[in-house]
Amino acid sequence: MNASVPLHPEPIYSAPPALSPMKGVALALALLVASPAAGAQSAAPVPNRPAATPSTRTPAEQTAFTRGHALMAEFLALKVERLWNAFTPDVQAQYGSLAGFTAFRKTGFEQYGKETRVVRERTFTQGGEALYVRSSIYEKFPDQVWAFVMGFTGEKITSFGVLLEDERTDDPVALGDPVALGD
Repeated sequence: MNASVPLHPEPIYSAPPALSPMKGVALALALLVASPAAGAQSAAPVPNRPAATPSTRTPAEQTAFTRGHALMAEFLALKVERLWNAFTPDVQAQYGSLAGFTAFRKTGFEQYGKETRVVRERTFTQGGEALYVRSSIYEKFPDQVWAFVMGFTGEKITSFGVLLEDERTDDPVALGDPVALGD
């Protein structure tokens, strides 16, 4: 998960996303399968195991949860240096520099506002990475759930990305209402 492509046509921030085409799509599908809101996606590939709960997490998943939770708290508080230092050089290269990554975070804050609610946090293992996923709602878009994903390989973050996980509106198109689509 070291190359860069968007997982959603409208990325949360204007900086480059951080997931490779193949693994990024697989991760997005895994998130949909692991998401209760996406029960209709049963044909999608399932991660190696369902999202881990505290009692079923492997040691690597528990470490990813603990570190991911702490690093996200700092990231949300606009403190990005520790997260930046945990990135592999490939992930860092997607943002160019610490200043570029800081600008990425500040732009996201300006566009989306503060996190207002954590929908859930989870971990699972896929492709040798222990993934920490934090799904949250932000003040300027209260009908959208955004998933921040950190992939840990050992002590380093080998993947970092953001994707729209769920849109909670009454819009018939968002719900897939065939009548609204014009039979």
